[in-house]
Amino acid sequence: MRGSKDPKWLQPLWEKKKADTASRVERAVKEIVRLKKPVTLEGIRNMVKSLFGVSISTNTVQRNQEAYAAYQVHRTARRKAKVRDHDLAGMLRSVSGASAANLRARVNRLRRDSKDSLIARLLQLEEERKRQAEREDALREEIFRLHPVVRKRGGDQ
Repeated sequence: MRGSKDPKWLQPLWEKKKADTASRVERAVKEIVRLKKPVTLEGIRNMVKSLFGVSISTNTVQRNQEAYAAYQVHRTARRKAKVRDHDLAGMLRSVSGASAANLRARVNRLRRDSKDSLIARLLQLEEERKRQAEREDALREEIFRLHPVVRKRGGDQ
């Protein structure tokens, strides 16, 4: 297919799957609350499996806005914010809709990496950024060297 990455004819199927997921999660949350058990993502996964015989990932719950809202209302373990998490919490609050779900899922994936692995990736990105800045500077200098009008205009200012 050209143009769009997502075929329009699949949209109704995706919407139905999304609604089914939200419905299953809401039912699972109600059952967990009825049983007076803690409402956790893992508990929801297990309850959906036992009620409906369908496996569901925690990422699916987090990416589905209605399902995540049902979880948020009844969730048991509320983590206390740490001082170092203010920047991340602010970033998560500033994004809404599908972007928020994608960002939450990405943060959760990164949390599974070791700190050393994240440090290595950060250092590699910093080095790549420096190399990119050097390439941009060299290209800018080349433009000034090759283009006399730009060179004159740059000298007049």
